[in-house]
Amino acid sequence: MVRDLINREKIIRVLLYLVYILAAEFLQDSVVGQLPLFGVNMMFIPAAAVAIGAFEGGVWGAALGLVTGFLADISFGYTALFVLLFPVLGFFAGVLTRWYVNASLFAYLAMCLGAFAVTAAAQMLGPVFLGGALGAMLLPALIQILWSLPMAAALYFPCRAIARRARRA
Repeated sequence: MVRDLINREKIIRVLLYLVYILAAEFLQDSVVGQLPLFGVNMMFIPAAAVAIGAFEGGVWGAALGLVTGFLADISFGYTALFVLLFPVLGFFAGVLTRWYVNASLFAYLAMCLGAFAVTAAAQMLGPVFLGGALGAMLLPALIQILWSLPMAAALYFPCRAIARRARRA
């Protein structure tokens, strides 16, 4: 009786997405994310929340964006910034792909560009309120946004494969 209530395909899909998120976090923290360009490191982890939202919809994007944000906050040491931000990014990526754009690579990269810009702006809020110069932060933020796009493209294909596997099952 309880076995009938459990949707095995959804559990497998969630586990695959958790592996995807953990792999993206690993790449962000230890491998690719530590390669600086003009002294600025990549920040491509919002692309994971955007990809999940684009392929699975707003609810899945928000739920797994929360997990992604929680893990990113742990690794970056922020206090709830990414936990609040990534579910919103995942949700709106799902809304955009539901009604306005398709989930093609170009549309996904455009959504990632917007997500990276929102993330960079959110990261700059604290230092600006503490008296930092906004002008001095704009160039590193722009470099971070553009430097993160190649890895966002790399995160697209595994997420698409997980979503296609789930549709076949």
